[in-house]
Amino acid sequence: MQFFKRYPSGLRLVAEQIDHYHTVSLGVFVDVGCVRETTQTNGYAHFIEHLVFKGTQRRTCLQISEEIDDLGANINAYTAKDATCFYTKSSSDDLAVCMDILSDMYFNATIPQDELEREKGVVIEEIKMCEDTPDDVCQDLSSAALFYKQKMGQTILGNAENIKYSDRHSLLDFKKCFYIPTSTVVAVCGNFDWAQLTDLVQQYFEDHCEQTSCKLPDEPAVNYGSEFLYSFKPIEQSHIQLAWGGCALGSSDRFALSMLASILGGGLSSRLNQEIREKNGLAYSVYAYPSYYSNCGAFEIYAGLSPDNCARVCDLIEGEINKLLSDGITERELLRARTQAVNALYMNSESNMTLMRLYGRSMLKLNEVFVLQDDIAAYNAVTAQQIDLLARKLFAQKHASAYVGPQVKGYDLVTKIH
Repeated sequence: MQFFKRYPSGLRLVAEQIDHYHTVSLGVFVDVGCVRETTQTNGYAHFIEHLVFKGTQRRTCLQISEEIDDLGANINAYTAKDATCFYTKSSSDDLAVCMDILSDMYFNATIPQDELEREKGVVIEEIKMCEDTPDDVCQDLSSAALFYKQKMGQTILGNAENIKYSDRHSLLDFKKCFYIPTSTVVAVCGNFDWAQLTDLVQQYFEDHCEQTSCKLPDEPAVNYGSEFLYSFKPIEQSHIQLAWGGCALGSSDRFALSMLASILGGGLSSRLNQEIREKNGLAYSVYAYPSYYSNCGAFEIYAGLSPDNCARVCDLIEGEINKLLSDGITERELLRARTQAVNALYMNSESNMTLMRLYGRSMLKLNEVFVLQDDIAAYNAVTAQQIDLLARKLFAQKHASAYVGPQVKGYDLVTKIH
């Protein structure tokens, strides 16, 4: 059973009650990520995600960890390009304690100076770790190329210099600006009592919210670029990525685009996997995937390969795209992609953590309650003609691209694909 409530402050609560579970997943979603950061504050949303775990007015960093561990529960957080989420998974009996802890972190994080300085080192090491992970670098460069010199193209982890020279006052100001009730969603999935849940959210969140009409502006509009960005690294493999402008999270084209990604570069039977990996043995990892945001999206193709095989792989990618455009998709591919999409939703619905994230993101970014059956119906309604038309529209754009790997002849061949 689904529930939704909007509190007077603008705080939203969305939940699904699943009585046969013994556990409950709780998430607090905040509408902030790199898309709301300036060049000078890029990385702050992710850094603050770390820092709220470092102590509050009522709990030290260790006490937060000990209270969760005493329950046998889990606590964690993540930052995306357009959102930050803090979450717990626990026994249903311990929901109140988890709500108290997340509320305390959300409202009362003190960001002690000693913890701030220590965590700077942790986050800078995380940035270095990403720099040593070439497929991550390639994805970041691809995003930067598609959303060239725009906020959406910034990295989630941010600029190491921004983190190094950040100060407590600036970070608290940033947090105060974005951690407001109108940009916050509490999402809950699992076994709980609705009346008790609304009381808990009132007690631990709404009663502490400042009554304000303040609302964040819409995310900035984007323009899709066609830049080529690269990073030479002394590594064994080359990594290439192509990106086209896709569709927004609320677009009706989202379902057809996801199925197109599945057909072109999803499962083992996908066209790119069969042609590049299975038939020619040129890559261990090759795939296509879409990304969706409030007012934009992306469709990307990635491959990791030997530097000597760049030309062949680029030719094969171009060939598969052109074959798809000229011949269209088959009925079997349509049915397979539809089945994959629908069954993935069913599998996700068996995880209250995954469901909680679906509910939270839908409410935060679309102001809508996620309805599993609506998405299933949308996938079932997609036709081969819709996918073919969308593919022609998608690939008519100039693509952005990225390369990471050794400096070899032909490193820029990814730009020649058309």
